[in-house]
Amino acid sequence: MPTAPAAARIFTFPGWRDNPYVQILTQGIIDRGYQIDGRPDFDEALVELTSPERRGIIHVQWTSPITEWAVNAKDARVRTDLFLDALYSAKQWGRKIVWTVHNVLPHDTEYPKTNLYLQEGLARLADKIHVISPHTAALAAEHFVLPADKVVVIPHSSYEGVYGPPQERAAAREALGADPNATAALFFGWIRPYKGLEHLARAADIASGAGLDLQILLAGRPQGDVEHILAALDSGPTPVVKRLKRVFPEDVATWFSAADVLVLPYHAILNSGNMFLAATYGLPIILPDAPHLVEEYGDQPWIRFFDRHRPAEHIAELLADGWFAEPGARESALAFAASRPPAEMGERFAALIESLT
Repeated sequence: MPTAPAAARIFTFPGWRDNPYVQILTQGIIDRGYQIDGRPDFDEALVELTSPERRGIIHVQWTSPITEWAVNAKDARVRTDLFLDALYSAKQWGRKIVWTVHNVLPHDTEYPKTNLYLQEGLARLADKIHVISPHTAALAAEHFVLPADKVVVIPHSSYEGVYGPPQERAAAREALGADPNATAALFFGWIRPYKGLEHLARAADIASGAGLDLQILLAGRPQGDVEHILAALDSGPTPVVKRLKRVFPEDVATWFSAADVLVLPYHAILNSGNMFLAATYGLPIILPDAPHLVEEYGDQPWIRFFDRHRPAEHIAELLADGWFAEPGARESALAFAASRPPAEMGERFAALIESLT
């Protein structure tokens, strides 16, 4: 295996090195001797990109710190222009740019036009565009063009070895204070408007009203206008076991081991790390029937798709069906996770980086 020089360097923005996906993605290139630097701070990133003496590949990931951390629409456009100009300057000094496309546009964006302008600029400036889903370019084409000769598909891996091992369900539920017998539907991660928690809340009302012994496991920090949804859950007939704070890495296995099924009632989704985290723990999932998801994962026994035209009603039906309790569902989830080893994703990203050095 070729080894990069010890001085090889990658600057990543935003520098969210505590993100498990980022850690898996970059481990292969770190093993080859590359230094990973990153800055979550926008102004510090501009200094990096506009300093002629700085060297190394630039890796752009989530773009929300550029626009969504602005104080108003004008500020968002100014920040976007500054960032794109800085990238252009860096290219003039010979630096290569890799862009990982996590979303076609940032979720719940307040500035859709500016974000579109930003994505167009990144597509133009990037030397390589890393996409996680093979459908990304087609979905983006409704808004902007990802040049085919730049696009490299590196699928999302499982999280094998990242968090703790699976736990016995009874012990996990006891640790959370959950009912040992009721069906447990998990909602995990940031609680944001685009994630459609209101669909799960309404589905729980329907399913519980029809006699299903159901409980909701809710773990994650609220962000945005979701207080009314949380209030509806609290006042509904379904018991809710919740932690509305950051879930520490050592507690992730407990939540996923306690659940019977993970529900992703999202309004919009391109990629979801929670899906691959669920597979790692052999946990079946319910996804929206977005065409690209159905095409890519429609043959997976551990996945069911809800009708986006009647989300709450269909999620309730899928919860009442009990398909997720079949041993084959969990076995197929684990088999899927085994087919996506983290080391493979890291090695493929390392090969992408080395192709530019």
